[in-house]
Amino acid sequence: MPRMSASRLRAAITWTTVLYLVTFAHHLYGGLRFDSPQRTVLALVFSGAFAVTYLTYRLGSRMRWARAIFWFLVYAFWVASVGLFEGGFNHALFAVLRLLDAQALINDLYPVDGDARISADVLFQGTGVLTLVAAVLLAVAPAWSRRTVVIPRPAAGRSP
Repeated sequence: MPRMSASRLRAAITWTTVLYLVTFAHHLYGGLRFDSPQRTVLALVFSGAFAVTYLTYRLGSRMRWARAIFWFLVYAFWVASVGLFEGGFNHALFAVLRLLDAQALINDLYPVDGDARISADVLFQGTGVLTLVAAVLLAVAPAWSRRTVVIPRPAAGRSP
């Protein structure tokens, strides 16, 4: 198995950090704003998941097993679970269906007391949608970072 480039790992941990911060803020705000201890606890759970992700990132430069766990966490937990499900299904799809006035479909997909339906609070719904955006960027950033742009330098003593 070829060694993973450091730039791909850095891109992944950078966007994982962004996704974590948006998700943490979203759940902490929701917990405080809607008096929902479950959301506050989830913010702490995400902190633990991020700590494990960061630890495997640090160990991944030297240990193959840690690198495998890191990539699993990045794509299975952060991109799929947090980004696609939480951000995509719970917030982005709900917002689109609401804009389309598809109430029957909303009633079929979302429980009356579900996360998406609790409010029209723009900050809460907006940070929920931002988790999807950050997850998509996390999903593609490592692949983009493989491409290296080489900027030629002028020869010594020559002006550009």
